[in-house]
Amino acid sequence: MKTSLKYLLFISIFAILGFTREFVFVNLNNRLFSLYYNHNDYLLPNSLSFFNQFDYLTLYYFKFPLTVLYFLAYFFTSYLAIKHFCQNKKITVWVIYIYVILLALASISMTYNYFIENQLDGDEYTFSRWLMGIAQSPLVVFFILASSKLYDKFQTEQQ
Repeated sequence: MKTSLKYLLFISIFAILGFTREFVFVNLNNRLFSLYYNHNDYLLPNSLSFFNQFDYLTLYYFKFPLTVLYFLAYFFTSYLAIKHFCQNKKITVWVIYIYVILLALASISMTYNYFIENQLDGDEYTFSRWLMGIAQSPLVVFFILASSKLYDKFQTEQQ
């Protein structure tokens, strides 16, 4: 497969992941808002109408497995993209390291927030969400791709 088609394929996959993630979470948050404030004026799209059968707490805690699902989807897509586009295959291990670090830091932050601060919101929660935002975006791939291209250019100039 041509490199330009591969780029187009991975950009399309990232775009689909991004749009579906945004669609699901925005509508889920709107549903949570409606339930919390007893507003029945927000109607979910038909594709997400099954959320209507759940109560507030169920939907609230459902966001955590959804976050893990999108985290994994972005991880595997990022890993495959780096595997296909980088000359040095050892760089793929950096995708694993970065995602493990992001997940560990977000988990530590949430654990601290929950067990030490006895809350599910606050600065630690915001920090955790920010880290998951990085993990659930193509930023990791773009950073590694750019770095690997610069590294390859540097190596060829050194020879």
